[in-house]
Amino acid sequence: MPARILVPLDSSTASLRGLDEAIRLAVRDGCALRLVHVVDTARCVGRRKPAGADLIPWMEQAGMQVLQLGRARAEAAGIAAQTLLFTAGADRIADLVVEQAGAWKAGIIVIGTNGRRRGLGNAVRAATTIPVRLVVHAARPMKESGSVPA
Repeated sequence: MPARILVPLDSSTASLRGLDEAIRLAVRDGCALRLVHVVDTARCVGRRKPAGADLIPWMEQAGMQVLQLGRARAEAAGIAAQTLLFTAGADRIADLVVEQAGAWKAGIIVIGTNGRRRGLGNAVRAATTIPVRLVVHAARPMKESGSVPA
């Protein structure tokens, strides 16, 4: 297993499942972790300038909290984790993840996902030669028959 694991994080349950898998691998194989959060400024597009501009610092603060939570989760398992926060538009998130993985010489990228075809995990997988492990988190468990519980 590679000595460095890069983990993109957001506040979703799927993302935390990916983090837990990365922590499990890091504990098992003695890997270093780097946690990355990208503030998506595209969420502010189309809003009046003052309101949209005011949202970005709030989103950056929320991103730092996500990274602090991730670091605390890793440290509770005995793994030190570096954190990085970026601010960019939605079209750059996968590129930033891939760039950071390459710059840090990560051996694997572990991403929690809800399994959407056009999600971050598949965008990262398509943009890199570094192995990508997608940890799929289903929103609701499925019964064997394929029906969703009420």
